[in-house]
Amino acid sequence: MEFKCEKTVLLEAVSHVQRSVLARSNIQALEGIHVSVKENYVEFESYNLEFGVKTQIPVFDAEVGEIIIPARIFFDICKKLPSEIVEIFSEKLEINIKCAGCDYNIIGLDSSDFPKLPVINNENCIEFPKNIITSLIKQTIFAVGTDENHPIHTGVLIETRNKIVTFVAIDGFRMALRREFVEIENELKIVVPGKTLAEILKLIPNDEMNIKIFLSERYVFFVINKYTIVSRLLEGEFIDYNAAIPDEFTMQARINTRKFIESVERVSLVINDRLKSPVKTIFGENVAKFSCCTMLGKSSDELEIVTDGEPVEIAFNDKFIVDALKNADTDEVFMQFTTSLRPIKIVPTEGDAFLFLVLPVRIRQSD
Repeated sequence: MEFKCEKTVLLEAVSHVQRSVLARSNIQALEGIHVSVKENYVEFESYNLEFGVKTQIPVFDAEVGEIIIPARIFFDICKKLPSEIVEIFSEKLEINIKCAGCDYNIIGLDSSDFPKLPVINNENCIEFPKNIITSLIKQTIFAVGTDENHPIHTGVLIETRNKIVTFVAIDGFRMALRREFVEIENELKIVVPGKTLAEILKLIPNDEMNIKIFLSERYVFFVINKYTIVSRLLEGEFIDYNAAIPDEFTMQARINTRKFIESVERVSLVINDRLKSPVKTIFGENVAKFSCCTMLGKSSDELEIVTDGEPVEIAFNDKFIVDALKNADTDEVFMQFTTSLRPIKIVPTEGDAFLFLVLPVRIRQSD
């Protein structure tokens, strides 16, 4: 096996592919990158049996062959090489990497030990512009659960129905929902690990392009430029999220997103990792009055808003509200309330592209 390529092209490919490599595994092949040289390109693959990445780069002076290269040292070498032409050669399991005056010899593994990646099912394909898939992920992933005792909620539900794709994330304290029109007839319902979607965001380029998602019963595939990402789906029954959404409200407030975030951040300065406290807010007639009290001290703030309905007093976790509003990605939103114990509902002032729920904190009588 032999090939030559540009260092910058090689480094970009290896840096992305190595993301799914296990640092330590009982299966040594999972600690490496599978390298397969063809006539004028080389294919890199990594796969940890749950998540995998595959890509190709152009090469020259190639001799067909394949081997597994230990990922950590391969990536470290690629980072330190000069910006010159890199030559990689292997004979049996010995790998030689040369670039300018640099020369490395490392030991690889037999390519037959590498597990095969699942194959794309071309039947169920959704194609999105880059900006749409980015917002679908960003506006839901912040609410993904982290409790491994409920693994189904460490992922994002992707559901297609009536040519609408819906992304939903729930962590037990908040919910994020984002929907978009798509050209797909089939009705599907899958749960993609949040970690997978976080990696997808890192691979999405800055230039305008379409991204394809292929769905199957056990796997999801993302095709982004020259990268293919495969992920095993989470198994289990996702919560009935529609049942959690309040269908009516007694108070609606139209707020400026940025100004509301700033008010919450000001009053929450008396909160830290050791001293927790909710932000208590009174939504009155065209005004929101914020207050917070901890052992560090007390804080308060006021903000002009536009209200419709009965005044409501409610308390909430500052981080959860700020996360939701930052991901609303719009200048104004509606906040809707029923009682001080029912979820706070955040929706756009026009349309229904997103919906966020935040559970309130019970207000103690002594507060």
